[in-house]
Amino acid sequence: MKKSTIILVRALLCPFLKSLIVTIYIAVLLILALSVNKATAQENLPSALQVGQAIPEPLWNNPLVNIPGSGRQDNILFLQDFKGKPIIIDFWASWCGPCLKNMPVLDSIHHANKSALQVIMMNASSSRDGHLKERAFIREFLDTHKSFITPLVLRNDTYRKYFVFSALPHYIWIGPDGKIKAVTDHKSLSPANIKKLISGEDLNLTLKIK
Repeated sequence: MKKSTIILVRALLCPFLKSLIVTIYIAVLLILALSVNKATAQENLPSALQVGQAIPEPLWNNPLVNIPGSGRQDNILFLQDFKGKPIIIDFWASWCGPCLKNMPVLDSIHHANKSALQVIMMNASSSRDGHLKERAFIREFLDTHKSFITPLVLRNDTYRKYFVFSALPHYIWIGPDGKIKAVTDHKSLSPANIKKLISGEDLNLTLKIK
């Protein structure tokens, strides 16, 4: 190959190679940045809580919107308000037959043990316009259940991230020590199990896995 031809080829290739190297370098930087951002985002996501684990601070201080009966204003509750007491969180939905059937049962248990036990019923609707429908349903429900004392709160996405489930009803049993003692469906509700929860005994209930 003539020297002039080699010089021409080099002159043509150099800008192309430089451009290619810069493009590859930028692509590598973008991939690294995206990987770091994805890892950071995953680290910030809460892990689903398991039996034996303590309730984390973000849940103790996360505001819950409590819906009272007609004619009264919504109010805010915190799990922190009941710290030191055993707590049952009942995830329910208006389309869930067993949920609706057992809500008065669980409220009766709450009535019988209200100085020693706190129950919170949290709507688990996934509807996009759920809050409006939830409010209307809860107010109507309370208008026909005048003696109901259990707070009925709106869906809370932070709770849904810590407590993962696909079937309802879904009960979280929290001991006086702030640790999760059981995760069950409605079949485990019994005076004997409630008594064990209040006294801080091991429950050894069948774990609800979905």
